[in-house]
Amino acid sequence: MISKVDRKAAMRASLSAEKRDVNARFAAADAVLSERPGGLGGVAPPSVAFDDAPAGRTFSAESLLPAQQRIVAAPIDRVHENPLNARHIYDPDIVKELAASIATRGQLVPASAIAHPSIPGDYLLIDGHYRKKALAAAGQHSINLVIRPHEGDLELYRVSWVLNEERSAQSPLDNAFAWRKLLDKGLVQTELQIAELLGVSLSTVNKTIALLNLPTAVLDRMRDRPEKFGVFVGYEITLAAKKVSETEVLALVNRIIEEDLSSREVGAIRAKLDTGDKRKPKETSRQYKIQHTGQQIGFLKEWDSGKVSLEVVLADPKERAALVAELRTRFGLAD
Repeated sequence: MISKVDRKAAMRASLSAEKRDVNARFAAADAVLSERPGGLGGVAPPSVAFDDAPAGRTFSAESLLPAQQRIVAAPIDRVHENPLNARHIYDPDIVKELAASIATRGQLVPASAIAHPSIPGDYLLIDGHYRKKALAAAGQHSINLVIRPHEGDLELYRVSWVLNEERSAQSPLDNAFAWRKLLDKGLVQTELQIAELLGVSLSTVNKTIALLNLPTAVLDRMRDRPEKFGVFVGYEITLAAKKVSETEVLALVNRIIEEDLSSREVGAIRAKLDTGDKRKPKETSRQYKIQHTGQQIGFLKEWDSGKVSLEVVLADPKERAALVAELRTRFGLAD
């Protein structure tokens, strides 16, 4: 069995290789753009050759890409989203900004995809979902793809995760949804396998997946601003949710968003929520005076909690004995 250290070393090597792959993609895109100042969506000059692929056209820039990869311009409606995508939450403002850029300069960097495993002529995105959404918003009908070999479902997720980490990492909430899907689909059996696959700590995986135990209303609010909820902030929220009501947790989430609270500040607030209301609440009590021949000889007192106290002084032994006997009978006290 491969040791944990070996797995982490392999992951670091893999990350390095993916970074070189990303740089190669950028270089390939720049090479194509240098001959096509109108952008990849424009008309190709005679010096650029295309293959007659059924779902798109293959550029000659494929020679600049790693082995077994090529660039394809595919119709958007024939490009399907990655079912194991590392990112689940998309910021509509980022889509708008990217759409404006694409409308002006074209798609500068191709997305990453594989040939669809069950629909001939179609493609399955690995990453580049923001670009696909932006192209559609910009009124474009095709998307430029780097076609990679298909190496299995788990690799669809891992490559998506690596490429996002290189460029713009997904949020812990994205990771929570994705990691739960890996477990539910049986692609991994334990949270430890996720940690080893990605080279992160088991504690990070545990705390991240725990976010999905939060109430739906709380998760929905966090989805509005996922960048506000790092692993440590999210963990503090899950701790708070074990002690206080959903309304109080939702109020804490709103404060994090509105006040841009740090993990330290959130931890302090959570600690107060844990301990601040543990003091015994003040109870209402009622007291009744006991009088005999015009003199007070004692009192009877009761509290809302159910506690009852009786204090009385009876000088006559017979009266005292009679009262004690009555109370013993009332409460079934043996001799």
